Amino acid sequence: MYKRIHRKWFFMLSLGLMTSLGSSVFGQSDDSQSSPAMSFKKVPLKKLPRVGNLFSAEKTDEGISNPVVQPLFKNYLNGLTVGGFYRGYFYNRHMSHSYGNTPNEVLRVGDGQQDPILMLYFNGNMTPNTSFGADISAASPFFVYQGPGYGKDGPATQYFTVVLRGSFKTKLGTFNMKAGGIEFLTITPFTFGANINFQRYSVFERRPWDPGAGGNVKTRYSSYYYSGTINQDQRYGTQAFKGYAMNGFIPSINSNVDFFYGKTFFNAGVARLNYTRPMSNMGARIKKNFKSGNYISLNTFNSYQHSDSVNINKADIQWNIYTSEYFFGYKGFTFSGEVGAGRYVSPTVKEGWSPALMADLTIPKRIIGIPISLRYFQIGRYFTSNVANFNNNSVSQVNTGYSYVGAGGALPPFGPSLENVGDLNNNRRGAAINLTSIKLGKFTFTTGTQISAEIQKLDSSNILYFNHRVNNLVWSRLPNYYPLVGTSTFGPMNRANLYYRSVSETVHITERNADGTPANKRFFNSLDIQGKYKSKIFDRDFYVFYLGTFSSVQSSLSAVPVFDDKAYIRAQYHEMDVYYNIVPDLMLAFYGGLEYVKGNQFTDLDVVTGKPRNQVGTAIGYGFDYSFSQSTTLYFRQRWFTFEDKNFSQEKFSGSEATVELKMLF
Repeated sequence: MYKRIHRKWFFMLSLGLMTSLGSSVFGQSDDSQSSPAMSFKKVPLKKLPRVGNLFSAEKTDEGISNPVVQPLFKNYLNGLTVGGFYRGYFYNRHMSHSYGNTPNEVLRVGDGQQDPILMLYFNGNMTPNTSFGADISAASPFFVYQGPGYGKDGPATQYFTVVLRGSFKTKLGTFNMKAGGIEFLTITPFTFGANINFQRYSVFERRPWDPGAGGNVKTRYSSYYYSGTINQDQRYGTQAFKGYAMNGFIPSINSNVDFFYGKTFFNAGVARLNYTRPMSNMGARIKKNFKSGNYISLNTFNSYQHSDSVNINKADIQWNIYTSEYFFGYKGFTFSGEVGAGRYVSPTVKEGWSPALMADLTIPKRIIGIPISLRYFQIGRYFTSNVANFNNNSVSQVNTGYSYVGAGGALPPFGPSLENVGDLNNNRRGAAINLTSIKLGKFTFTTGTQISAEIQKLDSSNILYFNHRVNNLVWSRLPNYYPLVGTSTFGPMNRANLYYRSVSETVHITERNADGTPANKRFFNSLDIQGKYKSKIFDRDFYVFYLGTFSSVQSSLSAVPVFDDKAYIRAQYHEMDVYYNIVPDLMLAFYGGLEYVKGNQFTDLDVVTGKPRNQVGTAIGYGFDYSFSQSTTLYFRQRWFTFEDKNFSQEKFSGSEATVELKMLF
């Protein structure tokens, strides 16, 4: 009996160790990729060809009759299941006016990003309390997907990963362990996770993690109308993680515990090239639950690296975060948030600790007739990370130092940026207020505003960034491949910054002191206005969604966004979606977008006109969703787009783009 148990655990631990060291990490920024955590339709293997046929039933020495393979399946691989998805994505773009040297005609399989179009997931039980999983992903019908590890920090590896899972009960509690593979995790906003914000966005363009419509194409739009969000698979709001993870529950103290050790996408690799940022992670959490549903937790996240192969006694490049998260509810009121401290240290950055605080208060509708959410946050200069729910504005090494420059395209550019309501940044303090579910007849309105300011003036404050929200996916595909090789910038003036499914633009601030340092701290404002409408036309559902955002950054505090030249940069974004469920399985979709971005005299000036930015972007589109079955849906989108900076003659483009996506779950 002892020998049998010993053999099983030796096999499982060896498998976990090999896959943990050999897998490549799959990354996310407003988001991540495929994983066993996804909501697949799992099919028992008994409905498929027998296991031996999956290998080579024609050769007895490779099939199920092999004396080595047969005990393996009999003892370790009972209950094998398979699932996954196919995301056939095709797009065609025609440019009537190109943007720099970007191609005018593009016909492509795949979306030009790092997202797979085919995912297969296998799962099997080794023992009643132990299972394994394997997933393989392909980016086109012609080659196995290489993953974001391709060309980065060593040789390319196929996206093929295996994860080992096990659970066991002790007198202390029940614990689950995972080794190898790629898991998608979230802990707390300040430690590990992805920012899901207040989920105000156009739903005209589908995202890779959007599941199929489940046989009902209107579910996506009715969900967004009623709840303000759409159904997402389990990758949404998480970060990709590879390594070892353990979670458990201890009944005696009614507490959950978590521990993980390994790598994220942004610090993958093993080569010793240009080491200036941490590359290994270790985190832990203990969460005390109360009968009322309230809780409080203690959390830590640490990322570290040795700057050279000789220095093996101490990790001299690292960030460390220690926080406590809390949630308390009483008669409809909720008070939640996180408080803690963090530091960053390296041979070129002096060690410094900074505090961080986020406090959210929700006031129920019965108090004044409208639900209200209030937030205050403050995140210090040295409280930093590139895998948390805030952007790093103050420690450049956290976002740089990759062994190939283009990897930075996976992260937003380093430095202060025009923010949306709900965005968090370090070296920043601010407050936000959100009013939801304001009903006026068949219309529902939501609004929110956020004000924030830099805590310290830093050299990085001489540069600002803003996003092109209208046509952002078009912008990100203009170079026709992602990430860019050797650089993350493109365009006639090389100021468009490519990152995952989006583009930001660099703005230089010329208002400086004599020594070149920033003359003032920066103050940021953002205001959202969202409207939703639902009715019936010929007894079929009809939806209209509008989202407007007004943002500015300036050198003084303001209660509302600044709309004149006192703002370094001011922007307006207007988007409207219209959807009509013409027949039960067919939804028509229409879209219109308009954005304005203007700079003042203290930003970049054109050498010919002597004037700052004056940009206009437009978009108009249509499409449809059609469900063939409960698990297969076709999505078509056609878009016409234009962009022009009236004061910079080179900065313009126009064209059209058509996309087709066939989403199949199995």
